[in-house]
Amino acid sequence: MDRRTALKQAALFAGGVALLPSCSFGPERVAMALNNLQIAADQQDLLAKIVQTIIPSGEIPGADELEVYKFVLVMADDCMDKSEQGVFTSGLQKFGPFVKENFDKAFAKGDQVYKEKVLTDIMAMDDAEETANPGLKDIKSFLGTIKRYSIQGYMSSQYILTEKFPYKHVPGPFEACVSTDGLIVM
Repeated sequence: MDRRTALKQAALFAGGVALLPSCSFGPERVAMALNNLQIAADQQDLLAKIVQTIIPSGEIPGADELEVYKFVLVMADDCMDKSEQGVFTSGLQKFGPFVKENFDKAFAKGDQVYKEKVLTDIMAMDDAEETANPGLKDIKSFLGTIKRYSIQGYMSSQYILTEKFPYKHVPGPFEACVSTDGLIVM
């Protein structure tokens, strides 16, 4: 073996050894790569469960099958300023311990009815309870943001826009006289 080949192989081996510690072979999953938010994998799973509670599966796929939580994370990462992102991450971090402390069990361990009750009860808490629980304001803001982005992400998903509300290149026929009896007026 000549000297040049030996040096190449030694350099390649040294580079591989230096790179090896950054490779993770453990069972833990890495969270989604975001530019501004620092979200751990367990927080991402909790967020996915909250979004699934807001838009559950039924006759049509729910938020879980359409992975709407990824849309929520990208929107929070790209479209919110630093202070709003701080409130978002603070609410996400405080949500799990708050639910464990104030309700029967952890949010992830409950069934759909329990999860809906938790979200409804938290959003219904008034100002007096916000002063008693300092993190409640961040949690309520976090849940409002998730609700808004979940609905937006679900309604703009490929499945909904192609299967449920397909785009029509040509508008439908014009109907000049339409009875308004039975229409709900808001």
